Parts: sequence; C-alpha cells; structure tokens
Amino acid sequence: MLAGLMAGTAVIAVSAGDRVMAQSAAASEANLNIPAQPLASALIAFSRQTGVEVFVASQDAAGKRSTAVSGALRPEAALQHLLSGAGLSYSFTNPTTVTISDRIAAAHAPAADDGSLLLDTITVNGGAGRTATLGSLADDDANYRTAGSSAFLSDAKIQRFRGSSVGDFIKGTPGVLTGDNRNSGAVDVNVRGMQGFGRVPVVVDGTMQQNTVYRGYSGVASRNYVDPDMIGGVVIEKGPSASVYGVGATGGLVRMETINADDIIMDGKNWGVRLRGGMMANTSTPPAVGTAGGYAPMAKSRYTTGCNWGCTLDTLPDNPLVGSPDGMDRPAFLEPNSGSGSAAFAARNDMFEVVAAYSRRKNGNYHAGTHGRTPQLTKSYDTVIRPGRPGRPEQITDYTVYSLTGLNRYRAGEEVLNTSQDNTSYLFKAKAELDGGHVFDFSYMRYHSLFGEMMPSVIIRFDGATQAPLSEVSVDTYRAGYRWNPDENDWVNLKANIWMTDTDTHILTPYAFDFGGTVAHFPQAYWDIAKRYGFDLVNTSEMSTQWGDVTVATGGSFVYETLEPPAGNVNVDSNELLASRDGWRKEASAFVAGDWKPKDWLKVDAALRYTWTQSYDNNTGYGLDQHNEEKNSGWAPMVGVTVEPWSGIQLYAKYSEAIRSPSLFESTTGFSFSPDPLVGVRPERSRDTELGLNILQENVLRAGDKLRFKASYFNNDVKDYLTRTNDPSVSVSNIEHALFRGFEASLGYDAGWGYFDVGGILYDKIEFCAEELLSGVMCRQSGVKNGYAQLHRPPNKSATLTAGLRLFDDALDVGGRVTYTGDRGRMTNVETGGYTTVVNWQKYTLVDLFASYKVNDNLQLEVAVDNVTDVYYMDALTLGLMPSPGRTFRASLTAKF
Repeated sequence: MLAGLMAGTAVIAVSAGDRVMAQSAAASEANLNIPAQPLASALIAFSRQTGVEVFVASQDAAGKRSTAVSGALRPEAALQHLLSGAGLSYSFTNPTTVTISDRIAAAHAPAADDGSLLLDTITVNGGAGRTATLGSLADDDANYRTAGSSAFLSDAKIQRFRGSSVGDFIKGTPGVLTGDNRNSGAVDVNVRGMQGFGRVPVVVDGTMQQNTVYRGYSGVASRNYVDPDMIGGVVIEKGPSASVYGVGATGGLVRMETINADDIIMDGKNWGVRLRGGMMANTSTPPAVGTAGGYAPMAKSRYTTGCNWGCTLDTLPDNPLVGSPDGMDRPAFLEPNSGSGSAAFAARNDMFEVVAAYSRRKNGNYHAGTHGRTPQLTKSYDTVIRPGRPGRPEQITDYTVYSLTGLNRYRAGEEVLNTSQDNTSYLFKAKAELDGGHVFDFSYMRYHSLFGEMMPSVIIRFDGATQAPLSEVSVDTYRAGYRWNPDENDWVNLKANIWMTDTDTHILTPYAFDFGGTVAHFPQAYWDIAKRYGFDLVNTSEMSTQWGDVTVATGGSFVYETLEPPAGNVNVDSNELLASRDGWRKEASAFVAGDWKPKDWLKVDAALRYTWTQSYDNNTGYGLDQHNEEKNSGWAPMVGVTVEPWSGIQLYAKYSEAIRSPSLFESTTGFSFSPDPLVGVRPERSRDTELGLNILQENVLRAGDKLRFKASYFNNDVKDYLTRTNDPSVSVSNIEHALFRGFEASLGYDAGWGYFDVGGILYDKIEFCAEELLSGVMCRQSGVKNGYAQLHRPPNKSATLTAGLRLFDDALDVGGRVTYTGDRGRMTNVETGGYTTVVNWQKYTLVDLFASYKVNDNLQLEVAVDNVTDVYYMDALTLGLMPSPGRTFRASLTAKF
C-alpha cells in the first residue's frame, strides 16, 4: 500500500481485510454514509467508500471529530464537509490520493529533499471488522437512518452497564428486556413482548445455542449462555429481520460479535495485549448448601388454604415465620467480594490475523436494596368466642395473627441466595487473507459457568428460600467461515459459515414435593445435552442502473439440532419426573433481499423467505404408543419504503412477516407438557407493521454537534401464536393471535463536550386471544390459561435517560442513567390459572452513575455505581420471588500494550 509513496508519509491504514485500493477516479460521485465520529475513523470510512487513499499526521487527527456526510457526492466535496470545523486543509496529489494537514503547522513543517512534507507515520484502526460482521447497523446512528428499529451496543456500553448479572448489559434499550435475569446465568431476550423458543434468536459470531429449561409452576425459560467480557459489539433488530439469521425471528434478532484484533491492538502496531481486571462490591460468598434465607415457616407449620404473602396467617402456631439468622451481614459500600480478570492477545500482518483470550469472573450472592416495599412481618392478636351449649361452657380463645407484606420474603439488605456466578471463558480466532479477495477464518470458544439457581416455586413452599448446590453449564462453539470479495467485481461478495454448538446444562435445585405429608426431595431438576449444527451462505451483489442503484442479497441456511438426556448412568438422586426431552429437529431456509434507490430521496427495501422444518420426538407421550412428528413450511415477505424529503429527515413505512415453527422443546415430551401426536400445529406468523420518522442532523446548535430523533408506531399481530394451553389437554397448540401494539421514541443530542439520550416505549394494546371451551374466543391482556405467554408480557411503559460530560480533551467521560420500568397491568393467577403462576412486580425507578478516565494511551479506568438510591425492587419479567441487587459499586482497569 505504501509503494511509490514518499518515505515517512502518514497513512490511515485499515486492517488487511478492510483495505480498499483506489479503483476509479476521484471525479466520480460516491454514495456516502459517514456518521459524525472521531476524525481518524471517519477518514477510514471515507477511504473505504470512495476508493481514495488518505494520508494524515497522527497529531493532526488526534482529538478531533468529523462532521457527518451522506448522499451522492464527489470525494472532494465530501471531504470538505467532513473536515469542516477541524482546522485542517487537504490536497489531492492525484485523483485517488489526498494529503490532510494542519493549516498552520503545514506552513512551518520541514521539507524533504524532493519538496514533500515529512509527517509522522500512524495507523488507525476504525473497527471496520465489526461492520463487516454485524453489518450496516453496527454504529450509533444506524437506528436513525433505516426503515425499522434497531439498537447498537458497543464494547464501551457493554462494560459501562455490565451490572451484577449476565443480562444486565442489555437493559436500558427501549423495547428490550431480559427474562428471569436474576435466577440464571444466561440471557433470555424479550423484544417488544416476544420472547422464548427462538422468537428472538441470539447469534454469536454466526452461531446459535438457545436452550429451554423447565421452571416448575413458573413455566420455562429460554437461555443463551454468553460471556459479556468476550463480546465486542451487539446489534438488536426489533421485528422480523431480512438477515440470513432471521429464521423464526417473529420478535426480533440479536447478533453479537466477540472481540477482535481491533479491540486489542493499539494504533501503529501489528500486535497487542489487552489486560482487564475488575471488582464488585455488595456481594457475599455463598453460604453452605441448605442455608435458609428470608422469612420462612417453622417446621411442621402450615398455611391456611389460599393463604399467601400479604394475608392473615390465623391458624399457625406462635411465631410461624422467622427470619433466617444468616444473610444480613451486608458488606460496606466499597468492600469488594467479587472480581473478574481477562487477558487477550492479537497479532496481524498483511495476510494473517490471530486472537486469543481468557476471561474469569467470580461473583458472590448479591444483597437486596433497602428502600421501598421491603417485607414486613407484623404481629397482632384476635379473640374467637365459641358459644356454649348444654354441658359445655362458652369457650374464649386468643389467637396470634401474623401478616407478611411486601414484594417477597427477602428482607431489606439481605443476601439473595442462589445469585452467584463463577464463569470461565476461552476464545481463539484466526483469519487468513489471500490474493483475489479470499478470506478464511476459524474460531473456537468455550464458556463454562457454575451459577446459583432456584426453582421459583421453592421459595414459597416448605422451608422457603434455601441455598442450593450450584448449577453447571458448558458451551463449546466451533465455527469456520469463508468470504470471497474480489476487487473490481460488485456482483460477488460471498460469505459462507459452518458451525456447531454443544451445550451441557445441569441444573441443581432443592426441588421437593409433598405427598400426603411426606416430603420427597429431588435435588436434580433438569439435565440435558443440546447440540446444533448449522450452515449458512449469502452473496450480495451491487449494481448501478439507469433506474437507480440496486443491492441484492441471496442465500440460505440449514440447522440440525438434537436434545437428549446425558449418556450413561445418571446419579441415583436424579429426578425421573423431570427427565430431559429427547428428539431432533431440522430447519432449512432460503431468502432473497434487496434494496433499490431510484432517487436520492427514495429507497425501497424488500425480502422474501421460505422456511421448512421437521422435528421428531424419540419418546412417546399422551398415553399413546406414538411418536410426535411435526412438519411445517411457509413463505414470509417484507417490504419497506423510505422517503427523505430533506437531507437527514426520513419518513418510512415497513411491513414484515416471519414464521416460527415449534421449537424442539415444544415438539418433544417432558414433565411440563407432552405434545399431542394426533393434533398438528401450525407455525406462528408475525405480521409486523411499523411507521416512523427519522431525524439525523449535524451542526444544529453549534459546529460539530449532532441531533438524533426517532419516533415509531408498531403493530405486531402474531397469528397462530404458539403456547401451552389446556384445550383440550395440557399441550402446546395455536391460539388465534397475540397482539403487541404501541409507540417507541428516542432523542439524542451530542455537543462533543456533553451528550444525552432519552428513549422509551408505551404499549397501547397487548392481548392474547384463544378459544376456550365454555366461553368461545376470549381475549385477555394477561395471557392464556396454563400458558407461557403471561411470563413474557412486558410492562406497559418504560423509559431511560442517559447523560454525560466529556472533560479534559475527552479523557474523562462522566455521567448517569435513570431507568423507569412500569408494572404490566392487572395480572392475576385467577385469569391465567392452571399450571402457570405469575409474579407481579411493581414499578420502579433506578439511578446509575458511571465514569471513564483515559489515564494515557495505554490505561483506562472505569467506575460505576448501580442503583445509587438502593431501591428494593424486583426485575420486570422475573419468574421467582427474588429481589434485584441493591446499591453496587463496580470498578475496572484496562491496559493495552
């Protein structure tokens, strides 16, 4: 790349896989889309999109931000706008090469013998690999220039809101929640009310491993085991996706990419090391197995029929509820009891790139907050007079009456049992780039976790909350990929991907059943081996025609998955009642997607997907000597139109469909239900409509600032929604439809020295309509009797405000976040009934603080305080009576060499 150029000249150089050599004269127009960002990375995007090589001194680019550029522009005009306000000048030395310099410094710079300027050499890594993997949605502005709604979480955002539990880093995104976040070591993503069974596929580096586990009378939980310490970026699409990974995505799609060389290697180097260490307070080492927590009934005491927390316990002996003597020794605010550490290495040259990383995180049980509806046990007295009768005098009896009020049984500031994590991850990635645009890559990742787990129903029965043995999960992920993107051929941009995930889930919890006064303990509640094998292929072609620019992507995917019990002899304590499911499932899909831009102000997107599935249950169920087999197929279209009457202001309309056939869990026999082989089910079909307004403007109030605004109306009508029902028996079947309708908006402003982002969602209507034996079609906002839908119903409204300041030449970033989460309306077990018990949380507001300080180019310090006001609350979509973490101090230090 430096051949023929003056010695010592500075060049903005991207990684080998993202180099773009000049292919056409700079006089031609190019369709540009370069958001405002640090100047170095903006110039990389400019070079990549125009084919113009850019040379600039390191001191001239450092600390400067670009102005956004979009539309069809000649490179010279685009560069002039991109550099406005930066105090830099430029000069084209030939049609495909430009030199940028400081106006004043250039006048006094020493000259080389040939008259050219001598500049310091720099190398700037702009993270182009992230865009190549996650696509055009992998930046902060993508949500404000597309027909549809999405969110991008950078590595900085992930670490800033890392939180106490695995799924905390996703919280705060409008319309996005994580289910049962505190009672597992996994991520279960809810997008606009759709959750579980593959409705929101979670894709990590092109691989999937979602596993569904039984949760007693709280239904099931679909889990994805990921280590946020290994994740470098996340894109969340809301609604059906035209991506090759959008199969079955009736709710949305989450794509994650693990860390790559750009996250590790510093500017100007071809290898690097990143070390990161962290600590967290507000946790305690888990106590011995069997240790009780919260308020628990004394031995041999019994509740009156129908009695629950918040009611009168008038038939219990004196002191029926006692607080555990353990768990109240909450650590001091800055007293750490949990920690993490990771080490990552990367190296690359013009042909090869390699990344190796190791991560370990060990958190104890966290402690609940102290302010809010904390449980209160009150004691009062009552007198019952039984009239006398012949031969028996009047009887006067004094009763002791107890009442327990509050959200659940854990006391203010108490250690919440079974919330610990002990996670270990390994990552290895290698890539080879060959001449002709051929790229081969391979990756292996292992995630192993020992984590606290509690069957949600245990806490309200028998001995109440009890420390259980740690559950265990291990996930091995193998992936190999190939990409062919030859120079000077816009018709070929081919990507192929083959992968395998192997998940071993072993959940241990002190589950028990009362058989006529005899309590039988079953310490192992769930154990399965889930494997997935996948392949996908997609080619993207670009062409310019007299009717406008056209981009077309075609491809397909295939996934084969199995679910089975562990091989060999199982421990004698195994719970045969909750034995693992056993079956297999195949899914094949083909799609075509494209966009057409006939005018600068008009863009049309369209896609069509065909999906075929087959599953087979190796067990027999329903008392029939017959195996359940499901076969389904169908087409799903989508179309969108974007109109841009003024630059940076868009109006859009999008209609999209997606179909989801029953998952392997839904198609096989197990304790929670058995599929009926005599009753076939249809795929559920999402019919999502979204109308919106995008505003993305630069230089609104001052030079270099940015304004973002998005408002959207969405209506996701899911026909033939799949859930467990009791019509005519407990099985998975189709209901008429489920509807999620509402409004979502976000507003952001960045002035360089400060910024804020505010966003929220308001549901106008949520309903689940099902045929009931005695009532006909009934529509309920709460869910379906015996179903799982009620476990996924989001709060009616929620909002988040994040604001911060950049000080000391952007070295210090300090700010805070306020999150409001509402309740989910009136939901009662009477309405949902049967085998599904719902837990209602109350609305809550959380305040978090954060600060990040760049000590120098090698060292960065981050601190955060989660839940500053120490609120006692329960997370939205929680399945059990478990409070969330109270005030928590976190700190981490990252060093790069």
